[in-house]
Amino acid sequence: MNGSPLDARAALNPLYVAAIILIIFIVLAALYVITKMLADYKASPAYLEKQKNKPTTFANVNDTAKLAHLLREERDLLWSICKKNPTPNLRYYLRDPLTLEPLFKATFEFLDQADDEKSKTYLFSLRGKLKDTFTPTENMNNSRKIEVGTELTYTASQGVHYRLKLVEKQPDSMILALPAVMVERGDKPQELSKITLIFIHKSGNAYQMETRAVRYQKDKQNGEQMIIMHSENLSPLQRRQTERTDIEQPCLFASVAVKKNETGKNSTVSYTPSENLHKGILMDVSTGGCRITTTMPIKPEQFIYIRGKFNASDEDAVIGTIVRTTKRLDGLFILHIRFVKIEREVENRIQALVCQYTLPELSI
Repeated sequence: MNGSPLDARAALNPLYVAAIILIIFIVLAALYVITKMLADYKASPAYLEKQKNKPTTFANVNDTAKLAHLLREERDLLWSICKKNPTPNLRYYLRDPLTLEPLFKATFEFLDQADDEKSKTYLFSLRGKLKDTFTPTENMNNSRKIEVGTELTYTASQGVHYRLKLVEKQPDSMILALPAVMVERGDKPQELSKITLIFIHKSGNAYQMETRAVRYQKDKQNGEQMIIMHSENLSPLQRRQTERTDIEQPCLFASVAVKKNETGKNSTVSYTPSENLHKGILMDVSTGGCRITTTMPIKPEQFIYIRGKFNASDEDAVIGTIVRTTKRLDGLFILHIRFVKIEREVENRIQALVCQYTLPELSI
């Protein structure tokens, strides 16, 4: 005999195993290709256009939450917003996150009436994550793409920022309206000098532009205008972690005594403001910090107590640390401050102002 049937089966086992492995490999490869093709199709403009009028489902929200790394509370809030309105296909909407702003504002107003500060915090963090994840990247390589009405920031006098508004574009140049205070302080760049301007595109991306101030002229209302050359020297800037808005509000500030309290394995920090208060002007603000103009040359790396209308309406108080101090040509000092202790309610009020969900009062 040439061998038993058992021996024959044993001899065939390696071929059998190899065949099974090959079949599994082919099936897995086919599944991968099909899954990738399906994912690419679902991410394509053609698919989104076809699906745009279908109502948003929880699966759409869940997919969005994974892409934007949303917390469960943020995902649930987004789902409740989409159910309440109801919202057309979310993935189509998110091709431009700004389309969700009316829904976010209406949700904020509802939460504000309910005095739900925790949910307002989740709303603002949800808004920020969606904006960061889905805002399209604009390849800005020429100033001719800047839209009329855009504000460009010019920095002069060792830290003084001025907002110049683009009022007209010409084939080789742009006309910017200058703020009156910039003219009064003599902070205009010299004619034919090179200058640096910073602007934020409608997509939310910030850019720095190198150009040249050509000359000055008056508008019909006798306002000052600066003519600058178009530029191809544009470079993207890293997006700020917190959005900022300009205000001009009086405030009071004081030095702070800091004490670290050790309790077993736990430690806490207490901040005790001095009773000796000084006057200053809040120049801009975000949930992360602010700038204060003062006559006092306070050195950096000191803690500071600030009381004022951070949302240009309600008086609040925060604790911060002075990151740096700069001196202006007019002799005033600018304190650049990072917040280290701020209440949730105060953060929400500032964020509502930054998002323009609330209107500021007139400066005093």
